[in-house]
Amino acid sequence: MSEKANIDVMIPTLNEQENLPFALRSVKDWARNVFVLDSGSTDQTEQIARREGAQFVHQNWLGYGRQKNWGLDNLPFESDWIFILDADEVIQPELRDEMISIASQPLPVTRESGYYVNRYLVFLGKRIRHCGYYPSWNLRFFKRGMARYEDRAVHEHMLVDRPCGYLHGHMEHHDRRGFDYYHAKHAQYAALEAQEIFRQKFQQDEQLIEPRLFGNPLARRRWFKRHVYARLPARWVFRFIYMYFIRLGFLDGRVGLHFCLFISSYEQLIQLRMLEIRRGIAAQGDAVTALSQFATAPERSTRTENVEQPPLIEPAPPDEQYDQFDPTLRQVSPWATRAKIARLLWSIVEHTLFRYSFRTMYRWRAFLLRRFGAKIGRHCIIRRSVRVEVPWHFSMGDYSTLGDECIVYSLGRITLGDRVTISQYSYICAGTHDHTRPDFPLLRPPIVIEDDVWIAADVFIGPDVRIGRGALVGARSSVFKDLPPWRVCVGNPAKPVKDRQYHGPREPTEGPAKPRLVV
Repeated sequence: MSEKANIDVMIPTLNEQENLPFALRSVKDWARNVFVLDSGSTDQTEQIARREGAQFVHQNWLGYGRQKNWGLDNLPFESDWIFILDADEVIQPELRDEMISIASQPLPVTRESGYYVNRYLVFLGKRIRHCGYYPSWNLRFFKRGMARYEDRAVHEHMLVDRPCGYLHGHMEHHDRRGFDYYHAKHAQYAALEAQEIFRQKFQQDEQLIEPRLFGNPLARRRWFKRHVYARLPARWVFRFIYMYFIRLGFLDGRVGLHFCLFISSYEQLIQLRMLEIRRGIAAQGDAVTALSQFATAPERSTRTENVEQPPLIEPAPPDEQYDQFDPTLRQVSPWATRAKIARLLWSIVEHTLFRYSFRTMYRWRAFLLRRFGAKIGRHCIIRRSVRVEVPWHFSMGDYSTLGDECIVYSLGRITLGDRVTISQYSYICAGTHDHTRPDFPLLRPPIVIEDDVWIAADVFIGPDVRIGRGALVGARSSVFKDLPPWRVCVGNPAKPVKDRQYHGPREPTEGPAKPRLVV
């Protein structure tokens, strides 16, 4: 495109080397000026911006709204129209052509001072088309000098006095830095959102959009959040119901379910942050003083590799810290909110559709397990009285069997190979606790049962065990250590007593042998 449009683009950045090339390539061929407003990147953001022909400007971080307002006041814009693009967004061709057409007209001809732009959100590689996140209108395209952002800690909106229109084209919001960064960013948003809720309650700001029941859509939404939503108990449950059922999130398939659960957990994080601030206010006796203490919370996430991930089990602290035992330590759950919701839904399905299905409906029960993340092979026999605790931690190879009343206690990962037979009343337990610590944390070592193994009736298998291929474990044995392949093992604890006489193939074949034990 030889002639540049009458449009300048501003892109706020902080460590955006994974996303910035895509954003710049969507605008550099047609925008007159592209400004990258950076707040202290330590990666290759500056080099990428200059290589792609953008103007790189540094400004220390001021806050989401204030940073963008600083750019609107201080960057040398030349065009009559400005577009504000996040570094993890890409302008689609239809939207580009629509904005160029508007900007090519004389400025007085266009009645609107700004335009709302719709965008897709990409989550786990798929566009979200429901869940209340589409359509997602954002005021991004406006006449120079006619719009500013409200001074808000997070989720700031642009303020325009004159009429605004809506464009038909789309942006695509796709953060390529991975789920760890996405999760850390929402944890940060939760802290800022909680601060903003209390700040609005105790402080006044004339630039904030006033919540009004009969105002514009944004004013109505904020009125509802302040006067109705804030009074609901267990708001994360209502958030999930709203997104998944009312806003048809189930139409986005499995990704839609994961997204609704994730945003519901984000809602719970906000509530926990509010509880933390509320306790600080009660301790200080002054809201302004208490809020100032939380103002030092990190306002932006850095690169993914700088986000410290907590270990599954933290190291045991010195014994002297537990001279006075606190019984509340036992009340800390090791499960995330979304995992709790998924386990609740699975419990309902397991005790209804699974347990009360006809005896021979093996495919139906395998289907239900797969819907909750289990990996079930071909032609498996799963009795209706089987209990699987956490399906997404369980995998089962081809032609394998779970007998009546078997318990698969898959707190950790449990893997069954091909042609494995687990007889009735057996208990496979991939979970235990650290008895050396007073808070008794959950441990989840895996269990692996290799191909062609027969577990006879009423056997207990403990965590962190591997049973070798072709082994046979006698009835009512208990397994606490690894067992060798092709041996008959019995006792408590189970020990090898003789070789297993087996007339099937002992080496891997192109396809599993169909004959197997059926219990």
